[in-house]
Amino acid sequence: MAKLKGTSLVGGSVGFERVENDFYATPPESVLSLLEVEDFNNGTILEPCCGQGHISEILKKYTNSSVGSCDIIDRGYGNLQIDFLNENSSFMCIDFIITNPPYKLAKEFVDRSLQIATKKVAMFLKIQFLEGQARKEWFKNTPLKTVYVFSKRQSPLRNGESINPNTGKSWSSTMCFCWFVWEQGYKGKPIIEWI
Repeated sequence: MAKLKGTSLVGGSVGFERVENDFYATPPESVLSLLEVEDFNNGTILEPCCGQGHISEILKKYTNSSVGSCDIIDRGYGNLQIDFLNENSSFMCIDFIITNPPYKLAKEFVDRSLQIATKKVAMFLKIQFLEGQARKEWFKNTPLKTVYVFSKRQSPLRNGESINPNTGKSWSSTMCFCWFVWEQGYKGKPIIEWI
């Protein structure tokens, strides 16, 4: 019997090293699913992990908000090359933050986003983000309103590429992804929805 690796047990990529800087771009259909259930119109949106613009381009096309894009890595897209977690002066008058952050820094991205966004924060994350004893206490002090669980598997794009170079086919994933949406001023318990 073949020995299973930890990455395969949690739905990670078997046979692939982790992508540098966690660049797993969000598929367009994942962003469209969010826009079907949440309103991000009539304001300003910041995408602080814009990569190659996978989220930003959908937001520009399907919302009537002004969309700003930046990233710590220059991948040829975005207004600025900025370290979102450590920049103090560039972000003013932001209504919404929508992004797919590096998973290992997801909590820090949520905290920073909640300091900046005046209305909502939406993060594309693995469902495992709900786990953890320390995170349980942290969640109690954030205005997490809705967790939208995808009923169909979402397959992030490794290094922004839509095709797996080894197979010539679209990427596939066994991980469950969700949109986590925080709303400023929300006081209730989180709601679980399926999209």
